[in-house]
Amino acid sequence: MRVIHAIFERTSEAPVGDLFGATGVYVLWTPRARVRPSYIGEGYLLHRLSDHCRTFGDGFDGTLAILGHDDTWRLKEEAQIVEHLLLAVADDVDRAPAVNKSAGIRAGVRKVFRSHGVLRINISGLDPLRDPLDPNVRLRAAKRIVLRSGGGDGEPVVEHEWNLRPISPSTPWRRVIR
Repeated sequence: MRVIHAIFERTSEAPVGDLFGATGVYVLWTPRARVRPSYIGEGYLLHRLSDHCRTFGDGFDGTLAILGHDDTWRLKEEAQIVEHLLLAVADDVDRAPAVNKSAGIRAGVRKVFRSHGVLRINISGLDPLRDPLDPNVRLRAAKRIVLRSGGGDGEPVVEHEWNLRPISPSTPWRRVIR
């Protein structure tokens, strides 16, 4: 099993010094976005956030998770996994970002999944799928996203602890990744 820990904090409260050389995942909310984020992405955080200023202007806020500071393929791979699975969860719970054109990079997720059998992401800090201005954005306990083999067909299935707004909180969510 491969486990990735992602601690999300508000972009406007992240010290710039911590972002130098940092690789991670981010969720952006433009001023008009309240129910669903504007964009979910990954990469070298300072570079990517600067690029998004050209797209969204400087009025966006959001959350980010720093996964590490070394310039290694493993960090980039982890960021791609978190981004891809967070996009899958967002799609499941009717919070798919308005601007993302793809569901993230699947090849890396499949490769790591084949090597480890189970992928688990522990999300803590702020809920990346809620508006950072929402007073209930802080998670009381970590939420998990798990990618494991599905039913009889062996296709990977995503299980997570987010809920579609009208669904009972006791119902876990499952989605087959193709």
